[in-house]
Amino acid sequence: MKKNIILILISVFLFSCKQEIPVDYVLLSGNISNTEGGDLNITTLNGFLKTITVKSDGSVSDTLYIEEDGLHTLIFEKNRISPFLSKGAKIHFNVDNSEFANTISFTGDNQELNNYFAYKAKTDFNFMENRKDTYNVDEHAFEKTVKDIAADYEEKLNAIANIPENIKASELRAINYGRLYKKESYERMHRYYAKIENFNASDDFMNEIVNMSYDNGDDFLYSSEYNQLIHRDISGKMYQYYSKDSLPYKEAQAKAFSEIKNEKIRNVEMYNDLVMTLARSEEKEKDLNDFLVLSTNETHKAKAKDLFEILKVLDPGQPSPTFENYENYAGGTSSLNDFKGKYVYIDVWATWCGPCKKEIPFLKKIEEQYHEKNIAFLSISVDQQTNKDKWKEMVADKELGGIQVIADKDFKSQFVADFKISGIPRFILLDPAGNIIKASAPRPSDEKLIELFDSLEL
Repeated sequence: MKKNIILILISVFLFSCKQEIPVDYVLLSGNISNTEGGDLNITTLNGFLKTITVKSDGSVSDTLYIEEDGLHTLIFEKNRISPFLSKGAKIHFNVDNSEFANTISFTGDNQELNNYFAYKAKTDFNFMENRKDTYNVDEHAFEKTVKDIAADYEEKLNAIANIPENIKASELRAINYGRLYKKESYERMHRYYAKIENFNASDDFMNEIVNMSYDNGDDFLYSSEYNQLIHRDISGKMYQYYSKDSLPYKEAQAKAFSEIKNEKIRNVEMYNDLVMTLARSEEKEKDLNDFLVLSTNETHKAKAKDLFEILKVLDPGQPSPTFENYENYAGGTSSLNDFKGKYVYIDVWATWCGPCKKEIPFLKKIEEQYHEKNIAFLSISVDQQTNKDKWKEMVADKELGGIQVIADKDFKSQFVADFKISGIPRFILLDPAGNIIKASAPRPSDEKLIELFDSLEL
């Protein structure tokens, strides 16, 4: 009898322990054809980020710990899809990387819902692929097109059984935001494709965009289109305060952020801005402290502190991250250590980057001015290897000087990751010992670059 009681107590204990273990992960797997592997990034609009490896055969499998149930964006190379991931779910996807939006499909838990999201992504992708035709129509025809797309989404969503009610309600609102997002783009896109420089949409067409609410925090964290609409609104105010009211950029930004009524939205916008700009800030500690005072999101604060510590390796005087054997336009390969003994001014750019190309004339002028000085001008293209010919053509066409190399894995190259480069152009200045002078140096078009060179007595 005593033995049986002990066995019962052990069973109860084990059952209790089992019940207390939270299931906070998704078993995510997939097969991606037409790829040699790489990184699959999973993000949310609330700042969650996880990177998992896609093997060389295109397979991927991971126990993905998530913070909460909801839409998670899967990003592979330039392709993305946003399925619904819930704790405890098993989700599998198949996709052809060469036709990503048109071939993505899901099996496993939430299959119907996620295949709806796949259908939605395919439709929106094709809408933008055909944007010359879709936007080059009068506003009445455009209005009908976007309403028909929204009605189609609603019909397909309503046909799915067993959707969590909160997700269905959020998605119905997101469908409408998607329609408004397309409408918000119509005026400038129609100007471009119809070649009507002074075109303005009618007040009736624009009214629902002008009068929409920009302070729904839950929808901001659910709908990428609503998120972008709000971000554009905030950026527009920031630009107005900077250019029209002549406020310094930081003050214009602070004023725009302070006017965001919704706490969730304000926290995310401030956090995303910090993540994008801290690596190239000259006042990292001040920027961090300003953020910590204003943010009320403890997760964001912790991540910001971690980022600040990581970025210390890019402080002046620290050894620079290096690269080896990047293909050189002139022939052969180049490594960063080849330039030891000289100052090195690095331009990280790409052929598709408009702001990068605007710097080219200024860079060529400075290269000529300092041609006989102890400084190497190194331009690193982050074009994809598949676009190598475009890179070579632009180097030749623009008669680019200096040392021209192409990174081995475009934006996924280790050198780019080590310098925390999230946007280009990016300019870096190193001393002759290979140490960092400025991880975010002035652009060639900025007079401060010459002042910096003069301070080094170049």
